[in-house]
This record gives sequence, structure tokens and C-alpha cells, in this order.
Amino acid sequence: MLDDPGLYGPRWPLPLRVRPVPGESTGSFVNRLAHANGLSLAAFLDRVGQGEASAYTERVEKYPQSTEMYMNEAGLRYLAVLADRAAGLLQQDLPSLGAEHLLPGEEAAQWWWRWEPVAGHLVRYCPLCGDDLGVGEAVWLMSTDSWQVCLRHGYWSDDSRGRGPDCVPLAELPETLTAHRVRQQLAEQWGPAGEELFADAFQVAVYWWTRMPDTARWVQRAWTAGLDAREMRAAPLVIYPEAAELARAMVDFERAGQRDTADRTRWLEDVEQLMSGWGVDVAEGRQALLVWLGRHRMGPPERDCPVDQRCLALALGHNRIASRTGSVSQHSCLTWQLGMAAADM
Repeated sequence: MLDDPGLYGPRWPLPLRVRPVPGESTGSFVNRLAHANGLSLAAFLDRVGQGEASAYTERVEKYPQSTEMYMNEAGLRYLAVLADRAAGLLQQDLPSLGAEHLLPGEEAAQWWWRWEPVAGHLVRYCPLCGDDLGVGEAVWLMSTDSWQVCLRHGYWSDDSRGRGPDCVPLAELPETLTAHRVRQQLAEQWGPAGEELFADAFQVAVYWWTRMPDTARWVQRAWTAGLDAREMRAAPLVIYPEAAELARAMVDFERAGQRDTADRTRWLEDVEQLMSGWGVDVAEGRQALLVWLGRHRMGPPERDCPVDQRCLALALGHNRIASRTGSVSQHSCLTWQLGMAAADM
């Protein structure tokens, strides 16, 4: 049975149902539900409650990649009735309806549109996946990272907000698809440690790109993708392959557990050979590796590992900084951010 909307809420679902895509933004879902039933966004919202940004519904409807919808618990109950889907199921599929994002106020239904999401990024859902589901219009996801990769159809999408293509086909960039598979394999094999070491490697590559965006292979990848080589949105796509290869080297370092000066020097020399092969200036890029080694100087405490699980406990200096949740930058012990000036890193 659906949640009771209360005395003043809608009593019946809209005639046509729309199934949410897991991870979809609330604004994207509400737009699709309204359009499926021949309603403008403003007409639909009249049925959900009273909310902020109602004067801008035409802009909100036109730019779903730029804004996200939030509501209180009463608004969620109203939406559940209109969508013919239990509120709990909506919360499972639509991240911005999570309890931590619900607006205060328990009586009248309320909604609010933000031009910047509270958490995460609005990223286009793979259009071919949408076609397979019979969606019929663009779907926008709430993503922890500013990009997503569809391995099934070979698409890269990000939060570009209309600057260039929403989705980039990767048929001519197979190394980027391979890198994403490596990232998944590290997470599957080593759990959170694998995710965090990929994040460390990615942050090192961000440091390199910030200082050396004209590195030949990165420029060529950006051009192949139809992007400007110095455009910040190109950076995650073009550095992905090197980040994945560096992550493997970091896993090897942690697994070996040998952290004296000679061992660290040998590892650094091996990675510098990789950098040279990639065309990354070794002298310019070494500092980021030294910072990483400094935070992985002291090994983890001894602990038992379950017999059915491969454990990889990371260094103490890493664990003091890195988070187990959030975006790729938050998973890392390196606090640089894409978009920072080189001098600030």
C-alpha cells in the first residue's frame, strides 16, 4: 500500500507511470513523469505542494542538467502517490530523496530547486541505455563523481552542462574503457583499499595534468573526444589510463609492505620509467609521488584477514585523511582538487 499523503494530498496516481532509473536526479524523474502525462512542470508541481523557484519552472524544465529538486517528507508522500510508487522505493532510486536531504517541515508539502546540487554532480545517463529502457527523453543522474562510464555502450558522460556533447563515444579511445575496467577490478579484488588506491593514483594524475596539460597523449585523446585539450572537463577522461596503471603500481607497493628508503626509491624509479614512457615530464611530476610516499611511509597495524577475503590494509598516513565515502577525490589521501591552480597544490 502506498504512503498516506494526508488530508490535502493527491488521492490517485497520474494515468501514465514512469519508472525511475537507479541513481536518477529527482528533477529528471519529475520532469519525465510530468511530460509523460502531458503536463508542464508548473502544472505538475501544483499537485506536489508549494515550493521555492516556482517562478522559474520554464528554465528548470529547459535545463534539467543544471538544477536539482528537493522536498520535505510531505512532498515525498505526494510524489509517491502521483508516481504510484512507495516513498521508500523512490528513496532507493533517487538519491536526493534520501532522509539526509529531505527539507524540514512536516505539514504542508514543500519543494525547492537548487541550481547546484547539495551533493554530487548531475551527469547524463547513457542515451543508449535510456533507449533500451524505452525512456524517450534525456535522463540525468546524481553521480558522486563528475563523470560516468558506460562499458556496455562505450560512452563517457559528465556534468558539462551543455558545453559540448553530453556524451562522448569511446570507440576510438579503448584505453579509457580499459582503465575503467581496471578501476572496477581493483575495487572487486581489494574492496575499499582498491578504490582508495585508484583515487590516490587519479589525484596524482590530476596534479600532473594541472602542470602539464599539453602532454602529447592527453592532447590527442582530448581531440579524439572532440574536446579542447585545456578544458577542465577533458582532464578525467584523458588521464584515466595513466591513473589506472599507476593504481596497479600503488597496489603492488602496498602489498609488498616494504617501506624502507631503498624500497621506496626502487618503487619511485619504476614509476618514473612509466612516466617517461607516457611522455610525462619526470622532474615536474615527481613531487606528487613523493607526497604520496610520505603519506604511505608507515605501514598499517597488524590484523587478521578473513579466510574468504583478500585484505589490503593501507598505510596509517593514508587512513588519517582518506574517506570511505564520497567522490574519487574524497577517497584519496591527496587533497588536491581538479581546477586548483598549480601553485596551490
